[in-house]
Amino acid sequence: MKYYLVGHDRNTAVQDTLISLMPEEQHIRVFDDLEDDTMTVEVKRNGRFITTYCTLKRGGKVYTSKKRTTAKTISDEDIRWDLTRSVKTAVYKCVLQLLPHKPVWGSQTGVKPAKIIRFDLQNGMSDAEADEVLKKRYFISKEKRDLCIRCAKVSNACEAQLAPNEIQIYIGIAFCPAKCSYCSFVSNSVQKMGHLVEPYVQCLLKEIEAVSDMVKANNLKIGSIYIGGGTPTVLNDDQFERLLTAVNEHLYRDDLREYSVEAGRPETINRKKLELMRDFNVTRISINPQTMINSVLKGVGRNHTKDDIIEKFNLAREVGDFVINMDLIAGLPGDDEAGLLESVREVCKLDPDNVTVHSLAKKRGAAVIYDNHYDLDAKTLNKAHKYIRSKGYEPYYIYRQKYIAGGLENTGFAKNGTISFYNVAMMEELCTVIAIGAGGVSKITNNYGMKLDRIANPKYPKEYIDNIESIVKTKRELIFKTSVE
Repeated sequence: MKYYLVGHDRNTAVQDTLISLMPEEQHIRVFDDLEDDTMTVEVKRNGRFITTYCTLKRGGKVYTSKKRTTAKTISDEDIRWDLTRSVKTAVYKCVLQLLPHKPVWGSQTGVKPAKIIRFDLQNGMSDAEADEVLKKRYFISKEKRDLCIRCAKVSNACEAQLAPNEIQIYIGIAFCPAKCSYCSFVSNSVQKMGHLVEPYVQCLLKEIEAVSDMVKANNLKIGSIYIGGGTPTVLNDDQFERLLTAVNEHLYRDDLREYSVEAGRPETINRKKLELMRDFNVTRISINPQTMINSVLKGVGRNHTKDDIIEKFNLAREVGDFVINMDLIAGLPGDDEAGLLESVREVCKLDPDNVTVHSLAKKRGAAVIYDNHYDLDAKTLNKAHKYIRSKGYEPYYIYRQKYIAGGLENTGFAKNGTISFYNVAMMEELCTVIAIGAGGVSKITNNYGMKLDRIANPKYPKEYIDNIESIVKTKRELIFKTSVE
């Protein structure tokens, strides 16, 4: 769809709303009101009073909407926030007239839906009042409002536990045994880029030492360590041991909240690596099937079967007392509702501590063609969530992505209080997260996630290796104020 802005500069608000509501179309800003297939979004302001008029011409018909908003004050910050909300609401109401059904997330856009309500809950708003805000301001369905409020309350509880000057550490391993067809993460197949793995590990060890020096210089407390990817366990046994040894020497503390490693792909898991994680005090691991349907696994390039998942899960239970998470992806090519629900039942039968259900998101860097990408619907995902909760799991964090299947969300579930503190702190931007490795983005937060500075490492392993000395220098000399003082 083409869209034309009049009297305002809220291009991102319009673009994000259109992508959320009509992800199958391209949305292009134009600078003239064209004859057809064009949406005009006009804003008129009078002091604190904002009115947005939306007019959409398509197929010889004209659709209109209007949203009046009054900002709290005349301040730039209040005007900016309310202008954005006015524009999004007007666009939503106009496009809704073209849609076959009402989106379950209404006009909400952005990665962090819990964040839109958690500050109000902190300030004394009741659950019922929060529910009303999500319903009337964002038009969110009852199931998603409940999910949003639950996760916002978990986030607030985690924030209350933060120690002064607490940060979290992320270490990224940008390699996988093979790249899944749906993946666009900055991960490299060891089949093609295996020659970079050893120099990459050597550079990681240098950056880990530099971050340790920075932590000491700033008198910071490390709350959790998360080694993710890619697939960290794609490293050979010697490389993996050297990595864990460096973490133990430079970053590990006896009072860590948690220490997580994404074991991820079962073909990379063996007894030696599990024993190393146990002996180096790793507390949480992920073993990620994505689906328990063998034909779907094969179709997306996963080099394992359902039986491999079960075997490695049982081995992990035998070797160590880990909190185990298992990831599933709803909406994979070749999957359907029956397959998703079968995968949910099979995973819950294993009784992991956490289950995370992702809705597939279409990514530019992914190889797969998403012929049936948007067939996933809210009813199917709700059935999966309902079954997981019937087995004693409760939702604790959510996030959304652009071009996500069905306009839905990703949700982490935990039982017996085994939530991942790192996941909540990172997703809700509760405190500073220092990222190590290629593609890592350190987020320096102030005022509990209301203000962020970002420091990005080079995106690709070769660039990371080539620039490691400047990366180390930057990390070692980093001085900042954390969000908790």
